[in-house]
Amino acid sequence: MRFFVMSGIMNRFAFAFAMLLAIGLTGCASMSSQPTWISGEHPTEFPKKNFVSALGTGASLEAAQIAAKSELSRVFSAELKSEIELIDRESVVNGRATGSSDVLVSTIISTQIELQGAEVPLHWRDARTGEVWALAVLDRSRECLRIRSEGSDLITRLDALAEDSREKESPLLAIRAAIHAVEVGRELDLLAARSRVLGTQCLTRRSNSTGELKARVDRDLRRISFVVTARDVDPGTGKSIGPLPQLRERIAGNLTGMGFQVGPATGANVIAVNARLRLRRVDRGTEWIEYRWEGSAEIGASRSGAPAIIAAESDGAESHPESSTARLRARRKGEQDLARQLDKLLKAFLAEG
Repeated sequence: MRFFVMSGIMNRFAFAFAMLLAIGLTGCASMSSQPTWISGEHPTEFPKKNFVSALGTGASLEAAQIAAKSELSRVFSAELKSEIELIDRESVVNGRATGSSDVLVSTIISTQIELQGAEVPLHWRDARTGEVWALAVLDRSRECLRIRSEGSDLITRLDALAEDSREKESPLLAIRAAIHAVEVGRELDLLAARSRVLGTQCLTRRSNSTGELKARVDRDLRRISFVVTARDVDPGTGKSIGPLPQLRERIAGNLTGMGFQVGPATGANVIAVNARLRLRRVDRGTEWIEYRWEGSAEIGASRSGAPAIIAAESDGAESHPESSTARLRARRKGEQDLARQLDKLLKAFLAEG
């Protein structure tokens, strides 16, 4: 009798143990099962319409998080590049691209961006391989608010530059403002591309596209005409000895390369450029003869009597056993350096602000 009682107790104990073991195994299986987001499905808490997401893997949680954020940035950047190309084509004015001069050199906008609002809320470790998976997400609405904030500041700046570009007294100041307006337009294009990747309109509409801003710069460039004079000056008296045609051509070539006209033009704002080069022989007490050059050049305002906007200086020396050769070398080197200095200062002036 006792045997049957004990047997029944043992059977019930074995049954209970088996049930507990089965429940435990079921729990472990559910903990180790692969989440659906690893196979590309969007988690219910991070739906596609509200979040941009990307996966990353690594040997550790930190490595997987870094990989997920990098992949999110890479995917976002690839789509961003495509949208920027579309915006560039959309901003063409009158069927043609504008702004081919050096003053409007096309800059390549970097699309490799770090998404500040990216988070990595989910991760899972594969019990079999030890590999860690992580999901990085970007909240579309938060990113849109960030774009709107940045864009608002840029649009305010663009409006101020547009007003400055209508400056009548100084055409160079006006063209400088117009150039910076194009640069701000490019920054707004980048924000617009980010907005389009998110699938929503985050920016307020602009009054002018970047293509229209470039066209305005081209028109303003054609309204400015430089008149260049270059003279060889006596170092003692300061009087002009004769013209320096090569110096004039160097300066004129630099201006033309930037998109400006050189020479009087009907209806244009004429800006004078005056360049001077002084050469003097220096006795060093050796067989070699040295000539020293001192050069100066000014770009004046369009109004007669107004102060120069830009002033460049250059000096140096060349030597040679033959006097004529030493003088020729000094003149050529002085012309090259003075033209280069003036070109450098003009470009720096246009880049200011």
